[in-house]
Amino acid sequence: MRTVLVDSSAFLALDDPAERNHPQTVATFQELVGEGARLLTTNFVFDEAYTLLLVRLGRRRAVAWGESLRNSGLVRMERVDEDHEARAWEIILAFSDKDFSYTDATSFAVAENLGISEALSLDRHFHQFGALQVWPPPLP
Repeated sequence: MRTVLVDSSAFLALDDPAERNHPQTVATFQELVGEGARLLTTNFVFDEAYTLLLVRLGRRRAVAWGESLRNSGLVRMERVDEDHEARAWEIILAFSDKDFSYTDATSFAVAENLGISEALSLDRHFHQFGALQVWPPPLP
């Protein structure tokens, strides 16, 4: 089954119509759901996305997003464990010319561990990592 990792940047673009990539991200998300893709995120990404939504859109919207994600069952949440964190640190050290966040590096580690080759993300770091096909394609 096709599994796609969902990043916090995609969650923001999905929830905020003012985001430049909102229409493209919504269309891609709907296409993935329609194709029956398994969507997965991590507890670290949930934390990052909630905080991003809290700061940009306010508490009410952030809590509504969190409740929806936690209750819908549409996106499965994978817990980052010690092995993922160890691999994340290896990734950070190996890519000395990149400024990957710790959360991004844990996402890459989880993707490697679970054999995931695709991500729904607007974060340039996902493109820089190079091991994932990233959706939606970047806007010109």
